[in-house]
Amino acid sequence: MKEDRRNAFVRSLRIISYLIDITSVFVFLKIYKLIDRIKSNTAYSDLQFLFFAARDGWGKGEIVEIGAFNGKSTVALALGAKLSGREKVTSIDPHYGGTEKILRRNGGDMGVDDYVAPKITTSEEAKSEFNSAIRLMFIDGNHEYDFIKKDIVLWKDLVIEGGIIAFHDYNWLGVARAIDEEIRNTGKFAVEGTVGCTLIVSKMPQRNAELFEKIWLFNRLKSVLWPPERRLVKKRKVPNV
Repeated sequence: MKEDRRNAFVRSLRIISYLIDITSVFVFLKIYKLIDRIKSNTAYSDLQFLFFAARDGWGKGEIVEIGAFNGKSTVALALGAKLSGREKVTSIDPHYGGTEKILRRNGGDMGVDDYVAPKITTSEEAKSEFNSAIRLMFIDGNHEYDFIKKDIVLWKDLVIEGGIIAFHDYNWLGVARAIDEEIRNTGKFAVEGTVGCTLIVSKMPQRNAELFEKIWLFNRLKSVLWPPERRLVKKRKVPNV
């Protein structure tokens, strides 16, 4: 009985510390940094996960993102990594729409330009010059099946055991199909769950229990404070596959 009470007390303290951290990061990103000034379809919940994963994720290795657009996800990753003195962010995007200057400007405005290494090229070309271990990867490039499958095949073997791959817009048909074929059905990855529009997987064995406990607490908190019926539902175009 004493041991049960002690365990319950310790867990309560841990949850309180998580709530304080979640609130502090919300204030930091949304109010102090005003991260929503950066134009993007990436929701805040996804950004907070990227921040936590970059700051607290297990292991040693690079942080890599495929698909940056204006740099909102880049900034979230770089802020988390910089505040903890960890790895810089390798940001891969050909920036065909001329968004490279916007990415660099946003990085400078947010104080993380020294923590972002932009690679203005395709995922395939970047991989030909990259062979470092990766502890955290965010994939949000071209959502068509052939492209997302190629991204996964090219990069997944560089992810360390216990490392994380996060897939944005996992509900798109092409993205979901590629994940099923190259991740879910291989037995080498564990699906941790979702936050916002991002599916999170760990390369086996799993190493980030504390990080994900905090993320799932955030999900539960969001569902209470901002239930689905109060959310603005946006229709997404699903690509043909």
